[in-house]
Amino acid sequence: MKNNDKHSRLNWRIAVIIIALLSPVFSFAQLRIDWQYCYGAEGSGDYATSILSIEKDFLVFGTVYNPKNSGMVSCEVDHNWTTPWLIRINDQGEILDQQCWPSNYPTESIRIKKAKTDNNEYYINTHMYGEVTIHKIDDGLNEIWSRKIGFFGTDMLPTDDGGVLLGNSMGHLGKDYSDYDSLLKLDSNGNPEWKISIGLEVTEIAQAKDGGFLIGGLNWDSVEGYLLKLTRDGQTEWSYVYDVAPSLIQELEDGFMLASTTSFAGEGAHGQSDILLTRTDETGNILWSHYYGGSNYDLICNFFPNPNSGFTIFGYTNSNDGDVQSNVNGYIHSDLWIFNVDASGQLMWERTIGTPSYNEFCSVVAKTAEYKYVIAGSMYWEETPSGDVNCSNSAEIPNSGQNYWVLHVTDTINSAGVPEPLSQVGAQVFPNPTKDVVHIQGIEPVEVMVYDVLGQCAKTCHGTNEIPLGDLPKGMYLIKAVLEDGKVYMDKVVKE
Repeated sequence: MKNNDKHSRLNWRIAVIIIALLSPVFSFAQLRIDWQYCYGAEGSGDYATSILSIEKDFLVFGTVYNPKNSGMVSCEVDHNWTTPWLIRINDQGEILDQQCWPSNYPTESIRIKKAKTDNNEYYINTHMYGEVTIHKIDDGLNEIWSRKIGFFGTDMLPTDDGGVLLGNSMGHLGKDYSDYDSLLKLDSNGNPEWKISIGLEVTEIAQAKDGGFLIGGLNWDSVEGYLLKLTRDGQTEWSYVYDVAPSLIQELEDGFMLASTTSFAGEGAHGQSDILLTRTDETGNILWSHYYGGSNYDLICNFFPNPNSGFTIFGYTNSNDGDVQSNVNGYIHSDLWIFNVDASGQLMWERTIGTPSYNEFCSVVAKTAEYKYVIAGSMYWEETPSGDVNCSNSAEIPNSGQNYWVLHVTDTINSAGVPEPLSQVGAQVFPNPTKDVVHIQGIEPVEVMVYDVLGQCAKTCHGTNEIPLGDLPKGMYLIKAVLEDGKVYMDKVVKE
């Protein structure tokens, strides 16, 4: 890799599982699905591309196929090809409002983002045969204005002045292929303010802390990834060069986290494509860089920093090896894949969500509270739900096929706090492995709980240091010891 010099107390009654905090052995995560809903037209071909959390409601944007008077689509459409479809749903999954953007040709959705204005206004972008249009809409989902801005998939970032910054994935923001402007700034009325060419395919636009912009990009000539910092008016302040172009960027207190999906076969790569995370300091120097995945395809949707200095990553996978140990559905079908890494990039836990029969994909993830997230993507609906796919509004789904999939999840591991390993107080569990009883030496717990690798409580003991495990199946277990002052300590034990 290259660099450019341009520059409390725990609530001990909540059950948690933290085996992986204590060793590099991978564990299945206790990730709870709080609710899930599905939406679409009749037939197959519907997929959500974006979601916004608006107080207790959600705006879900995506593309539906065959929408004319079919399924849940009630906005006026007079054709049966792909059409952008925006729905507002409440926390009960009910559709409160909807809007379509039909045209004379197949059109697909890209993203929805909230405008930074006093009113509840939003930007959406769509594309038809590669030509991109940006629309500004009000809270009633009515269009305020629209502008055709160029060709190929375009990222966008609402700006503090109510406008929007657009970055083009192929460097074309004009009416023909001869215009290679990469970034376009529009004011709140859709008028162009400035256009610049940075000589890159723009892969991501993120907000910088100082009000400027962070740009991820790919140089096709050198096949190098770039991280650029721009001022508010589009002047380049600095740039760094990496082997892989970041598709997600976040500025942290002491540096940056970069993420991408890549087939670049660097050291530690697993398979056809991997999720690559790169942590840098404030000057762009790499602190660590790790590939995550298995021997097949693993792709990223989003990631979020956690208060414990770790990160939660959302993606999807059709691997069932390597880092993906929880995927019991094999490598034929794609499942959602969520995993957690600590501050140094060590994989702590991972979990797949899906069915054994069909594909599930995520497009985007939004954070609703600490350790709580809403995921938007697609799934193939079955008449008889199986696995994790069981939408609460299944009676409304018109026919089997690919539909929007919206689900809310809670990371119940980290949301309960991070216990410490027994070794930090000089205590230990012995014998380990064991065939029967284990003893906790060095502390006097008031309660001891034993969890299996799925996070299920298998046994609870009170006021004792001796924990009988003889009646439990063979395998790995987590011993959670609670002291009188409420402190929690953990260790793992193997039952032979």
